[in-house]
Amino acid sequence: MEIIIWIIVVFIIFSTVRIVEQNTVLVIQFLWKFNRIMTTGLNFKIPILETVAEKITLRQQNFALEWKYPSGDKVIVDVSTNLIFTVNPTAEWIFKFTYVLQNRQQSIWAIIENSLRTYIAKETHEWILEKKEELALHIRNDLEIQFAEWWMLINSFQITNVNFPVTITNAMSEVVASQQLRKAAENKWEAVKIQAIKEAEGEKERKRLQWEWIALEREAIAEWLQKSVEIVQKVSGQSSTEILSILTLTQYLDTLKTVWSSNNTKVIFMDTSVQKTWDIMSQMMASFEAQKEWSK
Repeated sequence: MEIIIWIIVVFIIFSTVRIVEQNTVLVIQFLWKFNRIMTTGLNFKIPILETVAEKITLRQQNFALEWKYPSGDKVIVDVSTNLIFTVNPTAEWIFKFTYVLQNRQQSIWAIIENSLRTYIAKETHEWILEKKEELALHIRNDLEIQFAEWWMLINSFQITNVNFPVTITNAMSEVVASQQLRKAAENKWEAVKIQAIKEAEGEKERKRLQWEWIALEREAIAEWLQKSVEIVQKVSGQSSTEILSILTLTQYLDTLKTVWSSNNTKVIFMDTSVQKTWDIMSQMMASFEAQKEWSK
């Protein structure tokens, strides 16, 4: 008899005392009707008359979903999502969270699936891949409205992965590859164009410097001829035309000598007789005389 009494006492003690762990609450019913909420720590309840309706965690809860949906351009899109939500720790929210939904997991799955299907059906598969963050934001806005009616708070909603059939993936890879090849060709053409422009500018600068050098050379020759004429006139008393013809002929003969002594000179046939030289000198004198007459 004593053993039975002790068993009853132990049962009553264990049925009366409840220790609730951190970030957890217990929904207590009295005769199967909501009565109160037990919070973290040591709690007591009336045996048999009070029962635990539900143990609710206040930690962040994770809900992952993966499903296939047809896009607006008739491509089957495999979408993976992850929802993180919490329950508001106030008594009113906990009460409604407990009794509003009969099947909470199925309701969450249905609202996410319906929202995904609605948005994905409006867009192309390429848009979904590029704008999945924007799509996740639209869906989260829809979920927040519904979750508020279910007395839950959304902490995060992400589209973690988007996959397409292998044929679509291969086609997209080929498009990207062709775009890269086209871009590389354009860059190569642009490099050739820039190089050609630089070479043309360099050639232009080279010719400018060459003509400047020729002009300076001619200026130096003219100055030398002027001084030479003045010196010879003082010594010999000859006219400037005769002196200039002699100097020009000398310059002409020096040029021929330079050409003949060059390693790159080919065979040159020229009349180097005295008569030919005199003819050249006579032509030079006549040219200088005509120039003087024209200048007058």
